[in-house]
Amino acid sequence: MARQKRYFRVNEPVHATARGVNRTPIFRHGFDKRKYLKRFALVAEEEKVEIHGYCVLDNHVHWLLVPTTEHGLARLFLRVHTWWAQHFNKLLERSGHLFQSRFHSCLLDAAHYFAAMRYIDANPRAAGIVRDPADYEFSSARAHLTGKPDPFLVLMMGNWRHRFSNDPHRYREFLQESPREEQDRLEKALRSGFPIGSDDWIAQLEQESHRRLRPAPPGRARHKSLAA
Repeated sequence: MARQKRYFRVNEPVHATARGVNRTPIFRHGFDKRKYLKRFALVAEEEKVEIHGYCVLDNHVHWLLVPTTEHGLARLFLRVHTWWAQHFNKLLERSGHLFQSRFHSCLLDAAHYFAAMRYIDANPRAAGIVRDPADYEFSSARAHLTGKPDPFLVLMMGNWRHRFSNDPHRYREFLQESPREEQDRLEKALRSGFPIGSDDWIAQLEQESHRRLRPAPPGRARHKSLAA
């Protein structure tokens, strides 16, 4: 089956993820995660991609990003993950792919921007690593729940400050909700690559792009273009 062409829009948020092939670890310890985060931050600045949220776990990463150029998002992951795979393979004297396929991503509307932020920041708790997401070092949850600057990168906090009145306690309440249905929708969107948002918003995107941007109804063939 042909791969779904990645769809995004300049200056609009994207939830992106990548994981190790066969769920193998892509980081050995905290030192690896720090090294990866610092390089990601540097290249994101060069490629003009804003970082709004992130979580780095042993075998996968999550990012909430806003690309401000047409090719910046793809170049960011290509540059960083090619470098990290080469570095990691050399350290472990291994060969072959480190990451499973390409990175996965989906465009978000305004409401799902915060849903993705919650999903990302709650990831270490969901994985059973910590009880309090603020205790996990390699996630934007610490900055969002304490109000302190992120130690690894420039985290764009403007939307968070506006939504939660710059109050970590309000965000903690929001983080506690984390509906299962919302998580399922976000995970499904990442797998499919289709945008996640309201029906009207997606219909507008389809009209502008002349592409189907949601799964085809059961029993009907998939079409690459609405104009076909």
